[in-house]
Amino acid sequence: MKSMKNMSTSSDGSFSLRSHPHQTLKEHLEGVTQIALQIYDSNNTNQSLREIVRKICMAHDFAKSTSFFQDYLNYHELKEKTDFEKTDKRIFGNEKNHALLSAFFAYWWLPIEYKFIGFLIVKRHHGSVIDARDEVNLQNDYFNLKKQVDDIKNNHRNEVEKIYGFDLNDFFDFINEKNIRLLRKHFRDLDDVDISKIMEFNYLYSLLLTADKLQLIKEIPNISDQKPAFYVENYKNDLRDEILKKNPLLVGSEIFKMRDMMFRDVKKELENTDLKKESFFSINIPTGAGKTFLAYYSALYIAEKIKNDFHHDSRIIYALPYMSIIDQNYAELEKIISYNENGVNNLKSTEILKHHSFSEIKYESEDVVYKNYDARFCFENWQSRMITTTFVQLFNTIFKIGKNSTSHRFHILKNSVIILDEVQIIEEKYFPIIKSFMATLANDYGVKFILVTATMPILIETHELIPNKKYYFQNLNRIKIYNNTHEEVTIDDFKNIVLNDISKNDDKSFLIVLNTIKSAKDVFLYLREKTHRKCIYLSTEIYPKARLEKINFIKNASEKTIVISTQLIEAGVDIDMDIIYRDFSPLDSINQTSGRANRNGGNEIGLVKIYRLKDGPDGAYFHSYIYPTFLTEITRMVLEDKYEISENEIFDLNESYSKEVIKKASFDISDDIFNYMKKLDLKKMRDSFELINSDYRFKEDIFIAADDEFNRNINELILVKKQIKKNGNSIEKNTAIKNLVRSLNQYKISLNKKTYDSIKDSLYEIEDFDLKYLPLKVGSLCVYSEEEGIISNNQSIEIF
Repeated sequence: MKSMKNMSTSSDGSFSLRSHPHQTLKEHLEGVTQIALQIYDSNNTNQSLREIVRKICMAHDFAKSTSFFQDYLNYHELKEKTDFEKTDKRIFGNEKNHALLSAFFAYWWLPIEYKFIGFLIVKRHHGSVIDARDEVNLQNDYFNLKKQVDDIKNNHRNEVEKIYGFDLNDFFDFINEKNIRLLRKHFRDLDDVDISKIMEFNYLYSLLLTADKLQLIKEIPNISDQKPAFYVENYKNDLRDEILKKNPLLVGSEIFKMRDMMFRDVKKELENTDLKKESFFSINIPTGAGKTFLAYYSALYIAEKIKNDFHHDSRIIYALPYMSIIDQNYAELEKIISYNENGVNNLKSTEILKHHSFSEIKYESEDVVYKNYDARFCFENWQSRMITTTFVQLFNTIFKIGKNSTSHRFHILKNSVIILDEVQIIEEKYFPIIKSFMATLANDYGVKFILVTATMPILIETHELIPNKKYYFQNLNRIKIYNNTHEEVTIDDFKNIVLNDISKNDDKSFLIVLNTIKSAKDVFLYLREKTHRKCIYLSTEIYPKARLEKINFIKNASEKTIVISTQLIEAGVDIDMDIIYRDFSPLDSINQTSGRANRNGGNEIGLVKIYRLKDGPDGAYFHSYIYPTFLTEITRMVLEDKYEISENEIFDLNESYSKEVIKKASFDISDDIFNYMKKLDLKKMRDSFELINSDYRFKEDIFIAADDEFNRNINELILVKKQIKKNGNSIEKNTAIKNLVRSLNQYKISLNKKTYDSIKDSLYEIEDFDLKYLPLKVGSLCVYSEEEGIISNNQSIEIF
């Protein structure tokens, strides 16, 4: 979409009805419509649907033409300028509300197949749709509707008819009790809504929500052109040369040769793609093989092809499972662009955007630095050419149908290229619903998907961009896995096994990955006491800022470290270790952990040792606290006769594992989501799709008062709140609070209730905020350290 200035029409003195304090209703309706149509035209050619967009946008604020709304607007405008409200405190009734009558106007005006869609969209353009049937329980609304219609007829009919260009007699006659009953019947008869229709609803809803908000922004962003694919290749080649300069011995490394071969394979395969017939692509390669570069190159190439072949603008959305690796991925993208653009290091939000709950809300184009609400909306609305975000944000955009706070950006997906990196993280129970929605996005909205992983799940049939992937898996010899799971081992025995190995290998780095915080910390404290080596503990109990600092230290350390971690280390964390120990887990997790060993294919084989650990002689297996039993049982079956596994055997094991998982997985939750969708019970549909499993979701969030930056943010938060109490709230202060909280999120950890209860007496609470923080010390007692997290003897085993 090219430059869009604010599209309000020039003020016409013959129009006095207003939609906002400084804008006429005519200006707003026409401005919203013009913006929505320009967005629509940039990616669509269907003229009949274009007319639906126009009517929905023109209808959405129809009922602001009542005297009730105009009086309400005038009152609040005057109230802001004077002190008259001290003596004149008017209360406005429901007749001032505009959404319901506007929804009836859309229903009346639209063709039959879009009546219910238009009604829902307009009725909830300031909220979220719950159950569609609840939206038409209107027994108590007829009196207000009739009152509003009579008011427009008696006071503003001429101006409203002038705005719409036609006589409104038929509509006024339409508002009667009989037609309201017919509308309710229309909704009750809707019991088999399919994915195409529900997605069309969300697309039109998104266009209205976006245009309605953009129309009030002073300067609508001019989205940058897409970057060319050759940027990635240029940077990759330069980086490769730099690595080989530092370590010339790697020139003979098999993995280095394969990275070059794989890049050539992808380029060749992309040249032979037919985007009219193909929408699903995959990059399934061993860990450490350069998948980020391959993914970005492929996405940019496909985006160029969409532009050249179909004349559509295309966005790239790069989605990852964890916020911690988004920063890493985004930094790579910045380096790619900066390298090719003469070292520019001030990339604009219209070019690339990082969106997750830790990201500062800021937004700027080439010409404008956006502030407050304008910045917040453009940021949340993904007004950029390339977006890096989390699985949660992306899938919420797709599946939280009818939710105002996420649906507004759904239209951004049109003709986009979506990269799903570390796709193996997605739970199998969602495969059917995800597959169906992806197919509809591809068929109806021109979306292209690139699935990226070292352990490809059987999610959807794809065009392999590395068709000879098996060759690469079977010709690597970086690691050897020793399967010690045939015998049970207690955590105490395991500690001695690891300590003995460490004492014999002073020149080796170690990574020990456990399934729970309790077991990880237990091993960490033991090894820290028993060995002279540098021991580093990682878990979700370490606040994110300190966790990232530790990971960077591990990556750049000159000494050989010992790292004890929970499974957070698995996906996308770019560290390279010599010897790995892993508590038993599903096979895809074992593979991901193994990918942290000998990533660059050095001369010595990386060792991965798997144990099945018990919580004491009579205790449960630690893996039983975390993973579904059917996944661990399938893994045991696949590994049953394996004691030593070379890297070239992993591919076949993964295939066997994936097939068994699909056979035995339960897809009941996908069936439930389909059923809620068919009945337009949108809230239940939204609530049923949760990538973060509620069974494992932590109950309490706290912050760690770790350093001066935290203290400054807390003090600033308290100051802003005091200013609000004294001078009133404002968009500027709201944005300041949101950014302060986002900054504080880098100190946030989530605790199981039992662990929370063990430290709650040491917590401080910020007045007027639902925010509790833990100091490092209470008196002379240390209660938290960056080295070991919470210092308590009463931690729950379920935390991981």
